[in-house]
Parts: sequence; structure tokens; C-alpha cells
Amino acid sequence: MEQYGKILIIAMPIFLLLIIIEKIYGYYKGINYAPVINSISSICSGMANAVKDVLGLSVSIFSYEWLVSKMAIFTLEASVYTYIIAFLVIDFYGYWTHRWSHLINFFWNKHAIHHSA
Repeated sequence: MEQYGKILIIAMPIFLLLIIIEKIYGYYKGINYAPVINSISSICSGMANAVKDVLGLSVSIFSYEWLVSKMAIFTLEASVYTYIIAFLVIDFYGYWTHRWSHLINFFWNKHAIHHSA
């Protein structure tokens, strides 16, 4: 979690700098590539995601041991194969939930924010 925070501290000013450069470039070219409202929306969305990720990671780290001791149906040994299978399962899950968000209206209502800017 500490590493994630360090990355955010570096990345957020870089994103802000890139937004400013884009605005200046658009001003001199006479083309508004990104309306201000889209920039504000993207910045707020990014900040909300960062806060959500940090809070979610904190809850996960602090509750992990308790959850494993009270709720685990079985345990897996930490091995290369375990991590490979876990990566594939998580990636598969992420792909299908994202795809279903585009195909099923109920999920699209939540996912549309992802495409708003």
C-alpha cells in the first residue's frame, strides 16, 4: 500500500501537467481537444478511484487474516502455479464483468461513467 501511495504522488502531478499541456496546445492551435468539463470529470473520477483503491486495499490488508481464519473453505499452498492460476482467474473475471457491463443494461448503468469523458 505504501508503494501504491508513492506511485500516486508521482503520477497525479504528471497527469495534471499533461492536462495543462493539452490545454495550452489546444489554445494555440485554436482547437478545444478536451472541454474543461471533461477534464474536471476525469480528474474527479481519478481521485475517487485512488481513494477507493487505497481504502479497499487497507480494508483487505487489515481483514485478510481474520477472513482466512474464519471463512476459508480450504487453503492453497503458495506456489508459482497458484499465482499463475489466480492471475488467469482474476483476469478472466475482469474481462467478463467488463464485457457484461457493455452487454447488459443493468450493469451498463454503473459502467457508463467509465465512458463518460
